[in-house]
Amino acid sequence: MALLAACSLPRQGPDTAGVISGAEAYDYLLLDVDAAVVQHLGVPYRNGLAAIPSSTAAQPSQAVGLGDVLNVRVLEAGAGGLFATGNGGAGGTDFPAVVVDRSGRISLPYVGEIDVAGNTPSEIQQKIVEKLAGKAIEPQALVNIVRSENNRATVAGEVGAPGVYALSLHGDRISQAIASSGGSRHAAHETLVTLVRNGRTASAYLSDILLKPGNDIKLQRDDLIVLTREPQRYTLSGAVARPGTFALETTDYSVLEAVSAAGGPIDARADATGVFLFRYESAARLRAVAHNDLAAYPQTARGIPTVYRFDMKNPTTQFLAQSFLLSDNDAIYVTNAESVQLAKLMSIFNVAVATASNAQDL
Repeated sequence: MALLAACSLPRQGPDTAGVISGAEAYDYLLLDVDAAVVQHLGVPYRNGLAAIPSSTAAQPSQAVGLGDVLNVRVLEAGAGGLFATGNGGAGGTDFPAVVVDRSGRISLPYVGEIDVAGNTPSEIQQKIVEKLAGKAIEPQALVNIVRSENNRATVAGEVGAPGVYALSLHGDRISQAIASSGGSRHAAHETLVTLVRNGRTASAYLSDILLKPGNDIKLQRDDLIVLTREPQRYTLSGAVARPGTFALETTDYSVLEAVSAAGGPIDARADATGVFLFRYESAARLRAVAHNDLAAYPQTARGIPTVYRFDMKNPTTQFLAQSFLLSDNDAIYVTNAESVQLAKLMSIFNVAVATASNAQDL
């Protein structure tokens, strides 16, 4: 009767046999971690920005827009002209900070109003020269865009100096805009960068943008970049010295590091063959190593519930656990050894014997 009672003793969680039983019932996919699993699934999937749609029309443009500020310089070839220098010689006159008004026009002395919205600086130069024909001596014009109100993106959130970022024509990347805005206030692996473009959003951690060129995409007009602090975390429970929720210290944080950071498994309790990692995986990633029919397992919006088993009694697994990297919201569980339940039973038995002995003495 005492042996049967041991089956109902309280447990901290399932034992190794219980986890395997759940996999046999197709509640989740169970994978024993080997070299092939580490090769195909040891680096977790991370969101990127490369897939966000871009538009040719939204690329930084040389065309002048409403609110743009121009510098205009008008030159003449001969002395005594409208724009000659004060000493009577040939020269020119500068018109700094000429603002394109709401109607898309600018106004210059002797030139009058000119429609410039949608025109490039060279096209505006040509219009000025045409307007001065017959008024100035062989006029020429130089037009530069000092500040563009249209070629801009906005950087907001956890940056040193949030605000509007002017885009250059050669194509600025996200990392350049963040750096010019004072950089993130937090560590790169804790900073989530969200790009909002034409109502679509995509996110990636700043560390992945800096280390993976494919994520450091070129900006477009009216892009919004928002930086937020969102540390990545994992949960560790079971027969470990310090169970709890912990932050991923780096982007390349392994299973072995995670377990060790919490004091490691408890020698007197832990089952070395029962170190499990719980995670949702996409079917596309699992097809490389899964031998079972994936359709038999639950299909959720987050992916297929997957459990990775690390048999730490095998010395080779120590190397595999060094190479298997954690992802945000991963859960690691270390099972109790069967001997723990036996120890509980013996403890109850000893209490019963001691009680009976005391009763006999009385």
